[in-house]
Amino acid sequence: MHRRHLLALSLATPHVARAQAATLRLIVPFAPGGASDTTARIIQPGLAAALGRTIVIENRAGASGSIGTRLVVQAPPDGSVIGISNTSPHGIVPLAMQPPPYDGDRDFTHIAMVADTPTVMLLPGNSGFRSFAELRAAAAARPQGLTYGSSGVGGMQHLQGEMMAKLVGGRWVHVPYRGTGPGLQATIAGEVDCFLTPMAGTTGAIEAGQVRAIAVSTAQPFPALPGVPTYEALGLPALTVSSWTGISGPRGMPPAMVAEMHAAMQRVLADPDTERRLIAAGLYPLGRTVSSAEYQQVHADFARVWGPVVREARISLE
Repeated sequence: MHRRHLLALSLATPHVARAQAATLRLIVPFAPGGASDTTARIIQPGLAAALGRTIVIENRAGASGSIGTRLVVQAPPDGSVIGISNTSPHGIVPLAMQPPPYDGDRDFTHIAMVADTPTVMLLPGNSGFRSFAELRAAAAARPQGLTYGSSGVGGMQHLQGEMMAKLVGGRWVHVPYRGTGPGLQATIAGEVDCFLTPMAGTTGAIEAGQVRAIAVSTAQPFPALPGVPTYEALGLPALTVSSWTGISGPRGMPPAMVAEMHAAMQRVLADPDTERRLIAAGLYPLGRTVSSAEYQQVHADFARVWGPVVREARISLE
């Protein structure tokens, strides 16, 4: 969505790794099992080998990812600490939490984009609705409207739901859950009419028929969801969004160090087995085409695009 601003990246100089600590801490700002943790564990072995360093994953969950992300902000810019960066703690938290705990653009050195996670709209497996068009008609016709679940207040899917309601009209009632897992189980149980969620972590339930996918946020039809229309095909191109995931460090990392880490990440993403594992987890690997400078621009653009949605919907994170 925001990959049009290609900028030049400084070339690496040799022997950067010698000045860095042997052990690299990779902060995951969420609990084990989610998309960020899955990403970290898939890339860890290859990245450690490419850098010639030991990488230790640390899960520091809490406050919509801001607790672990603050650890990265506070770390020295010497390559000893980096973190998994994604839409929630780096994009949404600075917009919806008061006072903002950090600036998602200026307080970080964004190194590499690893993957996009498309958003999918799911129905309970036994839902009487068969398509997005039927949902849209019911939201307009029912006085009580329809319920849509998400993994929590202020998440990318909550923002997407608010924009959807604005675009299609009718009444859409947000039901937040404490993560994708609980929300998915609630959807399977029929607690909500539909569920907006990252694709990651939902493939098993879709394949088992526990839920049905009726829309996906990729620009093109998603290979893992044959026959499922994109939002653009449904006439809603503004909902073509994704939750991006990458690696970032504290502000002020030397350009040569950033270039070395970025090059190492490209080697990891070029590995067919890594690519296969990411796709199987519902993560769409795009890092080989995204420079460090462009990943920095993704963060810079986020506030401009989604800030008005957060303000209009009065979304607030505690």
